[in-house]
Amino acid sequence: MGTSTSNHITAQAKPSPAFSSFLPLFSLSFCGLVAVRIWIQCNLYDRYTSTDSGIITIVSNLARVALIVILIAIVVRHGFPKRSQRMLGYASAFAMTAASILFLVNVETPNHIVLFAACVCAGCGIVWGGGIWITVYERFPPDEALIYAFLSLGASSMLGFLLGLLPATFTYLVAMVMPALSLVMLQRSSQLLDERDEALRTSSGAATLPKRDTVYDGEPKSTFARLIAGMALFNLALGIARGYPSGESIALTIPFQAIHQFSVLLISLALIWWAVAKRRSIRFSTLWNISVTLIIIGVLLLALSDSTATLAGATFISISNTFAVGLLWFSCYDIARHSSIPSYLILGVGWLAHVLPREIGRAGIWLLEPHSSEAILVIAFVVLLLALAMVFLLNDSIPVKRHLFAEFRSPQANASVQAALADRYAAPAGDPASRQEGEPAHDGATPKVREEAPYAEHLSQLGKQYSLTERELEVVGLLAQGRSRISIGEKLYISENTVRTYVKNIYAKLDIHSKQELLDRLEEQGSHGQDESKL
Repeated sequence: MGTSTSNHITAQAKPSPAFSSFLPLFSLSFCGLVAVRIWIQCNLYDRYTSTDSGIITIVSNLARVALIVILIAIVVRHGFPKRSQRMLGYASAFAMTAASILFLVNVETPNHIVLFAACVCAGCGIVWGGGIWITVYERFPPDEALIYAFLSLGASSMLGFLLGLLPATFTYLVAMVMPALSLVMLQRSSQLLDERDEALRTSSGAATLPKRDTVYDGEPKSTFARLIAGMALFNLALGIARGYPSGESIALTIPFQAIHQFSVLLISLALIWWAVAKRRSIRFSTLWNISVTLIIIGVLLLALSDSTATLAGATFISISNTFAVGLLWFSCYDIARHSSIPSYLILGVGWLAHVLPREIGRAGIWLLEPHSSEAILVIAFVVLLLALAMVFLLNDSIPVKRHLFAEFRSPQANASVQAALADRYAAPAGDPASRQEGEPAHDGATPKVREEAPYAEHLSQLGKQYSLTERELEVVGLLAQGRSRISIGEKLYISENTVRTYVKNIYAKLDIHSKQELLDRLEEQGSHGQDESKL
C-alpha cells in the first residue's frame, strides 16, 4: 500500500518525460479557457483591433474588481461550497451572455444606460465565469497545466485575430455562445478528471489520493507582499502605457493585429516546447522579464511619436499584456498547488493585483490627457515603475521555501547540485561530526549511517519529487550522513535554529516525523531508481 501511494505521488509531482505521455489523456475540453478568452476579446478588448476598448474596458474591469473584493470577503467569512460554486458558475454564464446581448443592442441603437449595464454584466460575469477554471487546473500535474494554459492562450489569440477581421455585430453573436460552451467544457473536464482519479485510486490501491503539499503555508508573509507589490507596479506601468500618449485607445492596423496575436501564439508554443518537449529549465523571473522587456520596448517606441513607431509600440505593449495574463494564471496555479489556501482565493488576489493597478493607470492617463510637453515625464514615470517592478519580480530569491515553477528545473541544472552533494556528503571515516550529540564513540572507525555517493542521486530524485530547495537537499544529505544539527549548522554556516527550521520544513513536505522515516524515504528513491532501470 505504501509503495503504491508513493509511486502515485511521484507521478503527480514529477513532470512526465515526453509529449507522448499526454496524448492518451488529451481532451479539447481541457482547453475551455479558449472560449473564455474569445468572449473577453469580443466584449472587453474590441477584438484586440485596438489596445483596448477605452472606457468600456475601464468600467467593466472596475466592476470586476468590486465583485472580486466582495467575493473574497464572503468566501473568507463563510466558505465557498461546491454547490455555491456551481450556482455562481451558472449566474456568471448568464451575466456574460447578457453582456454580449447588451453590447450588440448598443451597437445597433447606442444608449449610455444600455452600455453601462453591459459593462457591469461583463465585469461581474467574467470574475467566476473565467475564475471557475482554476478548480480544474489545480487537479493537473505541472506539465499538463502548463500545456493547457498556454495552448489555450495561443489558440485563443489565433482565433481572436480571425474574429478581428469580421464585423463587430457578428463577433457579439459568437460571444453569446462562449459562456455556455465554457460551462459544457468545464463539466466534461471535471468528469474526465474524476475518471482519471478513480483509475489512479484503483491502480494504486489507495482509498484516497495523496494530499498536495502545503509548503507555502510556512512562507513569510513578506514574500507574497513583495510579489503582489511587484505585480501591482508592473500593471500600473502597463495601464499607463496602454493609454499613452493622449489617453485614447490606439487602433491597430491588420498587420499589427497579426503581429500581436501570432506573437502570443509563437511565444506560447515556444514555452511549451522548451519546458515540456525539451525538458529545459524555466524560471519565474525569466518569464516575467520577457513581459517587462516587451513593455520597455513598446514605451520607447511610443516616445518616438512616429505613426509607425506608435503602432509598433502599442503592439509590443499588447503582446506583453496578453502574455502576462497567461503567466499570472500559471503562477497562481503553482502557488495554489503548494498551499492550503483555496485556489480561487489565490487567483482572486492575483487578479486584483493585475486588474486594479492597470485600470487605475489606464483611467489616470485618460483623465489627465498629458500634453506633449509632459509626455516625456510620463515615459520617465513608466520606466521608473518598471524598474521597481524588476526589483520585486525579476529574481529567484523568493519564495524561500520553494522556487516558483520548481518542477521545471532542468536535469542539467540539477546535475551540478547532485555533483556538489556527492562531494559535500562524502564525510571521512571516523569524522566525529557525523555522530549525534551524546552518542558514544565506537571502537575503530565510526560506522557509516549510509553510503554517501549513491545517495547523491537519491537526493536529487527526492528533491524533484517533493519540491525541495537546494538548501533543503543539503540538509537532508547531512542528516542522512548522521550529522547533528550543530554540525550541520557549522558545515553550512547557519545557526542551529535555522537548521531546525529547515528540518521542520523538510519533514512537513515529506509528511514524516523522524529521521528514520527520512532515511526510509531515501531508500525508497533508490528502489524506485532500480525498478525503472529494469524496465
